[in-house]
Amino acid sequence: MKKKKNDLQVSLFPFLSILACVLGILTLMIMGVVVSQVSDDAVNQKIEEAFESDESFNDKMEEEKAAIEKLKNEINEIRSNPAKKIDPKKKDKLREQIASLEKKKKLISAQNKKQSEIAADLKKAEAKMSEEMAKLTKELAQAEDEWEKMEDPSKLVKMVVKQSGSGAGGDLEPTFIECRSEGIRVYKGKNVDFEVKTGIIAKDPKFQNLVRALAKEAPYRTWVSAQGTSMDARYVKREGPIIYLRNKKGVEMKVPSLQLSKASQQIAAKYEIARKAKRPDPEARFIIFLIRSKGFSSWTRAVQVCAKFNCRYGQLPLDGEGEIDLSLFAGS
Repeated sequence: MKKKKNDLQVSLFPFLSILACVLGILTLMIMGVVVSQVSDDAVNQKIEEAFESDESFNDKMEEEKAAIEKLKNEINEIRSNPAKKIDPKKKDKLREQIASLEKKKKLISAQNKKQSEIAADLKKAEAKMSEEMAKLTKELAQAEDEWEKMEDPSKLVKMVVKQSGSGAGGDLEPTFIECRSEGIRVYKGKNVDFEVKTGIIAKDPKFQNLVRALAKEAPYRTWVSAQGTSMDARYVKREGPIIYLRNKKGVEMKVPSLQLSKASQQIAAKYEIARKAKRPDPEARFIIFLIRSKGFSSWTRAVQVCAKFNCRYGQLPLDGEGEIDLSLFAGS
C-alpha cells in the first residue's frame, strides 16, 4: 500500500514560531533603543500635540472662550443699560473677575514704576560715574604733570618776565602770548585770557580780532596824571612845558608836563629823543611771544597772523617749563 504524498512533507510551523519570537525580540530591542534616545522635551511636545488634537480638550477650550466672550457681552450690556437687573451670582463672579483684573493692573503698574525707578537710579549712577571718571582723569593728568616737574627741576622754576633796561618807566604795555606745543595762551594782565590750539591759530576769529585791535591801537598808550587818573591817548608833540596828546576820538589836549606822573614824563622824553634821532616813535602796545622749547610751530602760525594785520611783535625764548610770572608788567 502506497503512502500519500502529503504524509512525506515536513511541517514548518515550529520554525515559523521560532522566527516570529526572534522578530518580536528584535522589535522590542529596537523600540527600547529608540525610546532611550528620545528627549524629555520631545516627549512633552508629543504630549502637548496629543492634547491639542484631542477633541474633548479643544471643546473645553472653546467653552472657556465662549464664557469669556459672554462675560464681555454682559459687561457691555451693563454699561449700555445700568438700570437692568443682574443675576446675583453673575454679579459676584463679575466683581471677582474685575477685582482680579484690578489686582493684576496694580501689580503691573507697580512693576513698571519699580523698573522706572531702577532705570532712573541707573542713569544717576552712570552720570555720577562719568563725573567721577572725569575728575579722576584730571587728577591723574595733574599728578603726571607734577611727577614730570619733579623729574625735571627746571619745570618748577618760576619764569619772571622783566622789562628791558631799568623797567621802572612803565613804557611798555604789551600783550603776552605763550607759545606751547598744544597752541597759544593769550594773557590779559597776569592771568590767562583765552587759548587757541595750534591747528586753528590762523583761522581763529578771537585771535584775529585781538591782533587787528592791537595793530590799530599801536600808537596809543596809557598816560597817568600826577593824581593817578589815566587816559588812552597818542603822543603828538611837546612845546616847552606843554605836551600835546590826542585821544581816540581825535580830540587834541594840552597837558602841562608837571601834571603828569613821573613815569609818563619819562615816556614823553623818550618820544622826543626818538624823534631827534629820527627813529620811529616808541610804541607801547604790541605782542610779545613767550616761546617754550616746543612752541615753535604755534609761534610760526601766530606771527603769520601778525604779519597779515601789520601788528608789531617781539619774542622771548623761555629756558624751562616753569610758571610764567608777569607781575612786573601788571598795571604798567
